Amino acid sequence: MLRFLPLKLGRLYRCLKLLLVLGLSVILLMNTHNLFASFQKNELTDRRFINLNKCPACFGTSWCRKFMNGQVSFESWGRLRFLDVFNVKNVFFAQYGEPREGTRRVVLKRLGSNQELAEIDQKICKRATGRPRCDLIQAMYKTEFARINGDVRLLTPGVVEGWSDLVHCPSQRLLDRVVRRYAETKDSGSFLLKNLKDTERMQLLMTLAFNPEPLVLQDQSIRTRVLATESPQ
Repeated sequence: MLRFLPLKLGRLYRCLKLLLVLGLSVILLMNTHNLFASFQKNELTDRRFINLNKCPACFGTSWCRKFMNGQVSFESWGRLRFLDVFNVKNVFFAQYGEPREGTRRVVLKRLGSNQELAEIDQKICKRATGRPRCDLIQAMYKTEFARINGDVRLLTPGVVEGWSDLVHCPSQRLLDRVVRRYAETKDSGSFLLKNLKDTERMQLLMTLAFNPEPLVLQDQSIRTRVLATESPQ
């Protein structure tokens, strides 16, 4: 009896592998048209794919022109959209080209999984309308992210304190630096919050509230502060 058990397990394993291969083959056959279309089309020029259609409920627009001009494109297998089901962390490898600098490899990352990004959309809608679904563009103007208008000179701690780990207990100096880095200006000189456009202010506040990772990556001193905050006492 025991002698036949390994044989049965071996047959079962081979059957499961065969079923897996057949299943993948069926998926490929069903997506043949999409397969060829994916290799021919640059998804990064699609406004919906890069979530440009959600702005100002987005995390920034400084690279949108590069995407829309086709300067960034996915590498090989990254072009196959049906494989996104395995890409839970939304990390993509791509090529970025500049006319004078040539092409170089870059890593693209959404600021969360698809589920996390959907939850952010729902939170914005609930803050604005009390419902989980709404017109995001209209909803942004009814949230606290739109209450700071062009007359406000500085982003102060009292406005954003406690929104995320980065601004758990922020100083004015930190917030001034965040604003300058978000605007991609040098630290020398003064850059005020009022110098940002209305949509840029909303995007900055939304980033601080939901995922300040881009702001952290922009500045070494901010990264050091976050690491010190997260370290055990």
